Amino acid sequence: MRFVLVNGRTPWLKTFCMSCCEPIHAHYLREFSTGLPFCDHDCYAQYTERWIEKVRQSKRSAGFEDYR
Repeated sequence: MRFVLVNGRTPWLKTFCMSCCEPIHAHYLREFSTGLPFCDHDCYAQYTERWIEKVRQSKRSAGFEDYR
């Protein structure tokens, strides 16, 4: 997990959190590799957990087994 904490700078275009869909204000997180905006660390963590779960489900449905 890599992200940038942005303080005191509102995005140029009206931007919404990728997790909760609330408008982004002057303080937010931006995911480093994709540039996706999040209103705080909690929303970033929720989005990441949901994304990981979707990947796991797609692997299971494709016939891959979880070797842990």
